Amino acid sequence: MTIRLFAVSAFLAAQAAQLYFIGFLQNWTPKGIDTGTAASAPLAAVCNCALLALFGLLHSLMARPAFKQGLRRITPKELERSVYILVSGIQLAMIVAFWTPMPAPLWAVDSRWGMLAVLSLFALGNLFLVWAIHSIDEWHFYGLRQAFSPAAQEPPFSMRGPYRHVRHPIQTGLIIALWATPSMTVGHALLAGFLTLYSILATLFLEERDLVNAMGDAYCAYRRKVPALLPLSILRARR
Repeated sequence: MTIRLFAVSAFLAAQAAQLYFIGFLQNWTPKGIDTGTAASAPLAAVCNCALLALFGLLHSLMARPAFKQGLRRITPKELERSVYILVSGIQLAMIVAFWTPMPAPLWAVDSRWGMLAVLSLFALGNLFLVWAIHSIDEWHFYGLRQAFSPAAQEPPFSMRGPYRHVRHPIQTGLIIALWATPSMTVGHALLAGFLTLYSILATLFLEERDLVNAMGDAYCAYRRKVPALLPLSILRARR
């Protein structure tokens, strides 16, 4: 019962943080990316970069196989994913809570149709991310299947849904959502640029290495066939 309660609590906390973060990016929430008490540009940049660096460091560390093995020594194996999801949710909440706004404008889309187009792209990025999670078993992704079915195995790798077009569709959807805003400020660009660079580097140099070690030639063949982040097959089909 304790394991299941922890897993459900971690899932709900992560969902709340992710939903709030979506609104945060567009200033739809009480604390938006451009709202709050501003500081001098250098101080704001240092504080925000430190916050993002902490996110990237801890996120990458917890995703490594060696860390997971160590975690299993102090927590039940069924909670490994739930712990990761909970910490990720807390990190997102910290970014929202401690973000220092840098509201100097870089560009703005003023026309109604332009705003609709940009916000549609924002929705598309989020939906692409959700589609990717659903395609690999969302209950396992959020740690619930492991907590409620301890004998559950890791979902087998398959080229389903967006994985037929890109190897890392979660990152693709995230990057689209980060940049699709009708009002881009210095702070928003800093966050989007940092998380975009982090997503690319962590994916191509850390996650890909772990996947090759885990799946060997099967993943190498998949990597030769499917691009990492750009859904080129979809783009070609629309020409």
